[in-house]
Amino acid sequence: MPLSLKSHTNKNLFGLWEVKESLENLLQDFNDAPQEEKENLKKFKNPNRQIEWIATRLLIYELLGKKVIIDYDDFSKPSIRDDDRQISISHTKGMIAVQVNSGPAGIDVELISGRVVKIAHKFLSPIELDSIDLNQQMLHMYAYWGAKETIYKIYGKKKLDFKKHIQIEAFKIEKKGILKANLKTGKVISYTLDYFIYNKNEENIYMIVKFSE
Repeated sequence: MPLSLKSHTNKNLFGLWEVKESLENLLQDFNDAPQEEKENLKKFKNPNRQIEWIATRLLIYELLGKKVIIDYDDFSKPSIRDDDRQISISHTKGMIAVQVNSGPAGIDVELISGRVVKIAHKFLSPIELDSIDLNQQMLHMYAYWGAKETIYKIYGKKKLDFKKHIQIEAFKIEKKGILKANLKTGKVISYTLDYFIYNKNEENIYMIVKFSE
């Protein structure tokens, strides 16, 4: 399992995996997974969804150094059974990202395309839109989108309006940096997020945003 990136501190685990393996090869690696997880895999008929499911768990096993069961609450927020640490999972075309943390966990990975630009007015406030660097519009918007997705995952509940409830302080878009995010749901909770651009070739460029320690 060739990880693209991996980091490990006392509190925080992070892994990024560019998945190129076939379903057959992944199934072989998944053979020693907990039986309950192998039963869960049977719920998915689409091969691409099966690849995503298996790869996510193999990445988690690699980060934790053990095989575990991933549970989901009523809001589809994941958790590690019999483990107090929090976990966040994200996937996009060809890439899986996982963060495990003793505190809040939130991560988002996105393949850069024109999709987010088309819907920017739906998730960015007028102030945020005005802060976009037009020379790097797409990258800047993806950093904003990833930050709001990350906060949404940390919050872990439904009915959160990206435009109304999540505010990202203005920042200069670079290859990597730090974002300040404010979650406004009755009271204001502030978070610090890391972001960076990852690309192994000119065709596939990814934006990764994650909770910072």
